[in-house]
Amino acid sequence: MTEVPTLNRRMTSLDASFLYLEQPNALLHVAAIYTFARPLDFERVVDHIDARLPLIPRYIQRAVMVPLNLGHPTWEDDPHFDINQHVIRHRLKGHDDHALATLCARLFAEPLDRSRPLWEMHVIEGYGHGCAMLSKTHHCMIDGASGVALMNILLDASPTPPPLELPASPAKPKALPNPVVHAISGLLDTLRTQVEIGRQVGSKLLKPSDAVEEAREALDAIASMTRTLLSGAPPTPFNGALSKHRALGWARFSLNEVKAVKNRLGGTVNDVVLAIISGGLRQYLKDRGVKVERTELRAMVPVNVRAEHESLKLGNRVSMMVAPLPIGITDPLERLRQVSAAMDLLKNGGQAQQMERVVALTDLLPAPLQRPLARLQASVSPVNTVCTNVPGPRETRYMLGEAVQTMVPLVPLAAGIGLGFAIMSYADQLIIGINGDADRVPDVWKVAKALQHAFDELWGITGIERITAPRPVESALQRRERQAASKGAGGDGTPAHVA
Repeated sequence: MTEVPTLNRRMTSLDASFLYLEQPNALLHVAAIYTFARPLDFERVVDHIDARLPLIPRYIQRAVMVPLNLGHPTWEDDPHFDINQHVIRHRLKGHDDHALATLCARLFAEPLDRSRPLWEMHVIEGYGHGCAMLSKTHHCMIDGASGVALMNILLDASPTPPPLELPASPAKPKALPNPVVHAISGLLDTLRTQVEIGRQVGSKLLKPSDAVEEAREALDAIASMTRTLLSGAPPTPFNGALSKHRALGWARFSLNEVKAVKNRLGGTVNDVVLAIISGGLRQYLKDRGVKVERTELRAMVPVNVRAEHESLKLGNRVSMMVAPLPIGITDPLERLRQVSAAMDLLKNGGQAQQMERVVALTDLLPAPLQRPLARLQASVSPVNTVCTNVPGPRETRYMLGEAVQTMVPLVPLAAGIGLGFAIMSYADQLIIGINGDADRVPDVWKVAKALQHAFDELWGITGIERITAPRPVESALQRRERQAASKGAGGDGTPAHVA
């Protein structure tokens, strides 16, 4: 039987913070775009997702806020769940990546309805000769790693998968909790948490040496985070007040070529990616007339801190590091070396562990105080951008027998940060999804082009010759299938989606 993700009823402080921090111009859902070479039947997609809901019980649960914030929100079964409100059909006007990005940007900029389970799946017909899908899920439900686990439930590892062994059908959903009862329950949970914290502190005090060491590490972590928050980030055109509109784009690379750069020039795959982003931002900002000499941008790099046994646990289990992006360095090899050295220093210095400790310390505060604290943190922007790297499936994934051609990950924009990068490896590809505030980064595809240029610079240094495979000869069967698909789209060979 396929394993069901582990669920908790009450949100953790970290999960709840994504609801507390959300603003109309800084929506905090994550997303991914999937493309297919052939169309998918919409009704079959709905049935496919509906059939797998028992494996994702969070998809039929609502986030319910506690009155007066006396406790963190809880997940409750939605008594009025209707999958047709979550799987939505669209027709693309245009057929290429730019048209797809424009539609997905509009959909991505729309908030998820908090009176329903916090996810949507948009089926987009008319993309090339195939189709695409945009999956949106609120960050309070998943992070990058748990999002991949969720994706592996919705997508198949084979075009002809064996029948799924589903758990027993869930009981009829209960009514949503009475607000008064919910408030009392939240208060009691908060008090229980505080009592447990007091018990743990008391046990530490029985061993003074352990208590002193714990206090020293906590103070070091707080001091480190305070320095990070107060050090600020240099100004750029994409930092500042955000609009409600988004612009999306992406850059696609060969994963084998990225690994070849890493093997020849040193560092890790993540180091190479950060060097690509550094070089791309250098080029993009120069083209916009920004002086980049002696400038170092700062990127928040989320770090997965899940233990192996937590692989199927939804929610957020992340820390972060603040990585330098040395856009002031002209030489691409030196940029890579600087990034690699800085990342080694951050890892060896335990910055991610310090940040995780600070996040854990927020549990010491009663729930009513955590929401205003989250709002206060949102007013500080110690970084210029976000670069989140999530390993995706190593093998091709399928839906209804059709292979996913491309997976484009998308990270939300926090207040003050108008440009974000999400990186995902999938099969033999590495895709960088770009999310920009439409007012601050109206030319997001120029960012994508600059990223490609930065990679080509690194590739050129390796001295490795790029091998271009000859185009395979189209068989008679393939030709008939292509012609049939074309006629099916427009009736006369003209794609039906062309406006």
